[in-house]
Amino acid sequence: MNFREFCVSLASWRMKQIAFFGLGNSSRGDDAAGLVLFDRLKESAALKGARFVRAEANPENHLKDILDSEAQLVVFIDAGRFGGNPGEINWVDEERIDSVGVSTHAFSLRAIAEFLRLHKPFVFKVLVVQPETAGFGTPLSPAVRRGVEAFFLQP
Repeated sequence: MNFREFCVSLASWRMKQIAFFGLGNSSRGDDAAGLVLFDRLKESAALKGARFVRAEANPENHLKDILDSEAQLVVFIDAGRFGGNPGEINWVDEERIDSVGVSTHAFSLRAIAEFLRLHKPFVFKVLVVQPETAGFGTPLSPAVRRGVEAFFLQP
């Protein structure tokens, strides 16, 4: 997937209806991939007006930010093992949320989604970056860094 395809997949939503939820731990190698992608998306003029919540490894601390917004669609952005090549970015079905994660957040994304749905009828999407490594104190791998850059460069 590339940025253009990503934007097309969100085209049925107004930007103020979308909340991007960035997850990951910047101290654990490619576990930071979701945060790196999140930060790049936040800079994009094409996504102006959307809500951006950088939750890192503590998404439970930021649920009020989502509930207080006009969001109807919540896009979780995280590192996750979905069987792709390191640095590959793709959507994962909501049913597979907890089976692909490598992040260090304590609460499952499924539990967070269920909690949020108790308050509003949210739609959830999960955008994941395939990691290569996730060792403590390691930087983002070159393959993942290239994958994030390629996401924005592809036509």
